[in-house]
Amino acid sequence: MGSIYKRGNSWRGQISLNGKRKSVSGRTKKEVEQKLAELRVQANGGLPLEESNITVREWCEYWLKTRKEPALTEQSFIRLEAQFKNHIYPYIGELKLTDLTPFILEEMYAKVFLKKPTGKNYQIKTYSHSTVNGLSVQMKKCLQFAVDRNIIGKNPHNGVELHKLRPPKKIEAYASADQKRIVDKCKEGKEANQKLFYFLISTGMRFGEATALTWDDVDLETGEVNIHKTAVAIHGSMTIQEHPKTKAGVRTIYLAPTTLEWLRRHKTTLDEDANYRNLVFPNMRYNIINQQNAILAWKNFCIKNGLEYKGMHALRHTFATRALESGIDVKVVSSILGHKNVITTMNIYQDVMAEQKQKAICTMDALF
Repeated sequence: MGSIYKRGNSWRGQISLNGKRKSVSGRTKKEVEQKLAELRVQANGGLPLEESNITVREWCEYWLKTRKEPALTEQSFIRLEAQFKNHIYPYIGELKLTDLTPFILEEMYAKVFLKKPTGKNYQIKTYSHSTVNGLSVQMKKCLQFAVDRNIIGKNPHNGVELHKLRPPKKIEAYASADQKRIVDKCKEGKEANQKLFYFLISTGMRFGEATALTWDDVDLETGEVNIHKTAVAIHGSMTIQEHPKTKAGVRTIYLAPTTLEWLRRHKTTLDEDANYRNLVFPNMRYNIINQQNAILAWKNFCIKNGLEYKGMHALRHTFATRALESGIDVKVVSSILGHKNVITTMNIYQDVMAEQKQKAICTMDALF
């Protein structure tokens, strides 16, 4: 891996490649690590396979830096890089790339993702199928890039099966009675977070979509809302990205008359001069609401009002569940939620869809 040390306000790294000493420098230790990894890969790229000593960590860092960082948003890259650092490197990071086998990869996925201690009272947290599957897809691409660059002869990820994963997590939505309590408390609430909670459960929007909304995105006459950006946390600071979570997230929804009337009243409570970002739901200082602060506020709200805490995303699930239970076509619900396709919606809310099918059969039974 070479040696890395700090000199003054900068970092330096040295590595010996093919008998020659190479030095690099950077503003951060991470930057120097990435430069050393790139030098190592470049030096080994033209060698015969049996002579390559590139480690999994070195190759992954090189792939992330050269292939993924230019193609991803900053937030997405940070998330992917963290996943490799937390879940791949501790288990196989120091292995030689040429030593990887499907069995080693399957064993890694089983160990890493079956369960993990969170560090808080040694509780066990299981990972969702989507988390594991998403990382395995990226790992396969990373290894295929090594094949394309003649670092390894074949992709060891081919044939890997994620057979020890738990099933997808069941969605959490609030029952109708609890939904009414949430609406009653938040609709007349004075706090910024309570107003946001009411809007989320009334529209099904994602947290980032709602907190990125400006009044330019909302037509208070027709109730039309244009969703085309999202608020995200980057290194702890909230910022607005000029695109939503997915391409399908770019959409137009319409507010129910009650919600629209409430939103008109809400606007009159904001200080237009202080609201320099023109946000629909700013915090007390008229900045973007911090997601972690909102999550904590939601936990406290649930405790105070005797509600089970199901996560803030349960507000979105509650909206979708009520919509489907009310008989709204699943295609319409899918469009409102900004899902990639209707299959995604049906998979997430399969239990609700099953109940609707049962009700439909009972209705049909009365006709015969």
